[in-house]
Amino acid sequence: MIQIHRPSRPKISIYSTKNTKLDRNLDKANMLRNTLKNLIDKNDPNYASILERLDSGAKFTRAEVETLKAIAFFADLNNFNNNKKITDKSNIKFTVYKNDKLKEHLKEIFNDKCAYCESKFTHVTPPDIEHFRPKAAINPFTNQVDEDLIYPGYYWLGADWDNLLWSCPLCNRKTKQMIPDEVEPTAVGKKNRFPVITNRIRNHHELVSAEEADRLLIDPCRENPADHLEFLLDGRVVAKLNDQNEPSLKGEASIPAYALNREQLRIWRRQEGTTLKGLLVGIKNTIINLINEDDPDEKQSIKDDFLELKDIIKQMFLPGAQYLAQKDVVINDFFKKEGLEAIGLTKEGLLN
Repeated sequence: MIQIHRPSRPKISIYSTKNTKLDRNLDKANMLRNTLKNLIDKNDPNYASILERLDSGAKFTRAEVETLKAIAFFADLNNFNNNKKITDKSNIKFTVYKNDKLKEHLKEIFNDKCAYCESKFTHVTPPDIEHFRPKAAINPFTNQVDEDLIYPGYYWLGADWDNLLWSCPLCNRKTKQMIPDEVEPTAVGKKNRFPVITNRIRNHHELVSAEEADRLLIDPCRENPADHLEFLLDGRVVAKLNDQNEPSLKGEASIPAYALNREQLRIWRRQEGTTLKGLLVGIKNTIINLINEDDPDEKQSIKDDFLELKDIIKQMFLPGAQYLAQKDVVINDFFKKEGLEAIGLTKEGLLN
């Protein structure tokens, strides 16, 4: 898991083209308009322009319409109250996040890798477009223990650009997996899990920033996972210890929530690290041979071998390569133990 730079919201039709009615049926549109006027605070600057356009009968973007319908359904106390769903009506359908253009942008931003486990997976299974904050209901997952769902979820973020990530199904869904030190498969994976310490925001008028200090899952687009996770040479990942030797709370919550220690993933990370270490040993031996070789022709041959190995290693650290967090641990450990600076090789020099 590595930090990802998320650019500002793309200028694609679902966010920029105002060509969608609140509802095709005029009576339903009028009912929705009246409901929204009671549920949207006119003093909230985020919705001021929405209220103006409701009165004028203007059209909206697809993302706006979906968000407004979500507000009308999930913020209605006749449908949801006291953390419970109290209506027999089906939840509204969130579809904007499935837009093909949106998927293209997310795929590019995350280098076609899962935002959580860094695996390349789309050659074998379609991606999940993951809602970081769950849209319909929340599993509080207190102390890494599953709990009954609370309603509603972060319904107003269902189409929000900053809430969407590119994910593999095994990180995004809850499945039973073998993990280290367990004798039976364990339920891991995100699904509705979203723990916070105390201050959970509960409606569309509250700002996400009010909850950030209490959020317990790592958001790779908002922080550096390396501050909370430590990858080990055997492929496991553990919560990073702070100066008081206490494990990161975000690390402890995120590892099971994202299934980061599922056995096959651990094996893949370890194998990638083993491959890298073999190449590093080759680089070291090549440099030693180069130092000890006097014959010009042999020297050139060794230089060619060195450049070939160096290029392979550089390819392993490109942004689109898998398991960069794991490989960073392996290369740092190798340079620390081997003292390669003494023969003129540094990590920076190797990768540049």
